[in-house]
Amino acid sequence: MNYQNDNGTGILLQNQTYTIRFADSADNDRLCDLFQSTSFTGGLSVQYLRGQSPYDSFLADGADARILLAIDRRADRLCAVGGAVIRREYLHGAAEKCAYLTGLKIHPDYRKKFPFLSKAYAFLHEAVADCRICYTTILDDNQDAISLLEKRHKNMPEYRYLGHYTTYCFHGGKKLLPLEKNNMDGFDELMKTYFSAMNLAPADYGYGGFGEKTFYALRENGRIIACCFAGNQQATKQYKMCAYGGIYRLVSKLPTRLLQYPAFPKASALIHHGVISYLYIKDHDPDLGRAFLRSVAADTDFSLLIWGGFENNPLRPALDKMRTIRYGSRLYQVLWEDTPAPRGIIGVEAALL
Repeated sequence: MNYQNDNGTGILLQNQTYTIRFADSADNDRLCDLFQSTSFTGGLSVQYLRGQSPYDSFLADGADARILLAIDRRADRLCAVGGAVIRREYLHGAAEKCAYLTGLKIHPDYRKKFPFLSKAYAFLHEAVADCRICYTTILDDNQDAISLLEKRHKNMPEYRYLGHYTTYCFHGGKKLLPLEKNNMDGFDELMKTYFSAMNLAPADYGYGGFGEKTFYALRENGRIIACCFAGNQQATKQYKMCAYGGIYRLVSKLPTRLLQYPAFPKASALIHHGVISYLYIKDHDPDLGRAFLRSVAADTDFSLLIWGGFENNPLRPALDKMRTIRYGSRLYQVLWEDTPAPRGIIGVEAALL
């Protein structure tokens, strides 16, 4: 599919006020400015950034990125960005082209002023027409977006709620198990047998968005009984702690590392985080899972590690046995036409959200 118009500019819609077009690497400076204008809400106010090259960061999360920009022509200013990262993910046992919608980010100066939302969704629909499924996540605290998108609107896709997704932040590192590093013998078999059975699990563990990663494994009689990657993705994604509110204002001043919780960074600091992906625990044993993850954490120098699981992921009890900081999201299938929801366990990786 060609995402350029006849004159090669990529412009989809233009009037005296706005231009809507597809992004490319030349837009990185504009995208940086927009990401730095937004932050999470709630007790932990965190700014989610994509480094100095946000467009390339989107590309790292999959095989392609189809990102739409809305530009205020009078101010020559980016006012909104949204789009999709395309990657191969398992869907009912087969590797399929899937689209993760990255979420609409609107500059604070343009909220409730952007008039082309339904038109932008029409362009996005065309851009992801070759994908088997489109899905997205919205943070629980983003009530404005939830209220807007869960309500059906003319000329807008349906946001069909699939369930709840929890992201766990942990450390509590203590070496409890003898781990192997970077011996991946047997992992490809797990990809074929275990991860392929999880809907929306990435079918390619080589995506750059996983970061520079180390493979950890625990074996019994030569066979993997626990494994994961721990990746440093800070070249493409950063979390900046902006402020603490509510109970976190007090907790952030405590020596939380001594209590096996992650250390709270100072306000305005970038969080030295790592991401756990492709977590496997034999028989979903929560005690084994907890001991394995604590041992992995002990071997890394990250301030905290991040892993996420959908509500039906059988590994969540292992994280529930650990002392973690958690935040929740709602997982949606985004539908322009009625399509069956994925059945069975969902294996969305937090590293690529």
